Amino acid sequence: MPPRLVSIAILIYWSVAVLFLIKRDVLPEMTLGQPPDLRTITRAEADAVPARWAVQVIDDPLQPDTRRTVGQAVTEALRRSDGWVVMSSRVWFDSAGLLKGTKFANKVDNVRLEVDSTYLVDASGNLQSFRATVMSPSDPGEETLKVEGRLKNHAIEVITRGPLPIMNQTRMIPYEPRGVVQNTLGPVDRLPGLRVGQRWDVPVVSPFTLQTEIARVEVTRLVMIHWDKNPVTVREVVQHVGPLTARTWVRADGLVLRQEVPFPFVKLVLERLPDRASTSLEGSAQ
Repeated sequence: MPPRLVSIAILIYWSVAVLFLIKRDVLPEMTLGQPPDLRTITRAEADAVPARWAVQVIDDPLQPDTRRTVGQAVTEALRRSDGWVVMSSRVWFDSAGLLKGTKFANKVDNVRLEVDSTYLVDASGNLQSFRATVMSPSDPGEETLKVEGRLKNHAIEVITRGPLPIMNQTRMIPYEPRGVVQNTLGPVDRLPGLRVGQRWDVPVVSPFTLQTEIARVEVTRLVMIHWDKNPVTVREVVQHVGPLTARTWVRADGLVLRQEVPFPFVKLVLERLPDRASTSLEGSAQ
């Protein structure tokens, strides 16, 4: 083949390859679409295998991959026969391990705390109610802190209860159809359909401060992290909650691999455990 024809063939091949890469990697991100709502999340999560997480602390922000494990978490979503979905999570950690290295380290007893959360989502993808409680196994049946929410006339009525009178409050927060109300210590299992550039707001409830704040969420970029001893390309989701910033790393199929918790004084991370590694948690999570 004459050199000129070879050059033309190479140019055509290169052009086709570039168009293929643009179609595969660039155009999907440029078409933002709608951010994930409760209907898409529950469709992805319902009846999936329960996910298990390691609760970890970053002591040195300059070394984010060096983390201490201070507890564990389990998340699950079950679809009922009427089409409603029950999403639940159970998180436990040792308080002394959590606060190690902070100014509160020597001011608290080493007690195990448990945070149980339940969300009830109807068949159309709207949140009907949620409940989050903080308790200690050393005081069985004694709920230290409690947050409950219920849908009422296009708003969520949030009721908080705690050991101090000032913690006992009732307030209303606006609710958008199929909107997500996030719990700071309730791991998000899946966020399907993410695109770089998407932005949305979500109410965030803290079972420790008993406060509800509106967080601004943005899918900022594609990055590579190491998970399950392998490099994985993920979408980085940044969440601004008041003065705090947290990030979530989501695989292309919507599976959340790692998420930071907007927690004061401590850099807290929830790391999803691979299925084969999570079996060791069965006994300790009981």
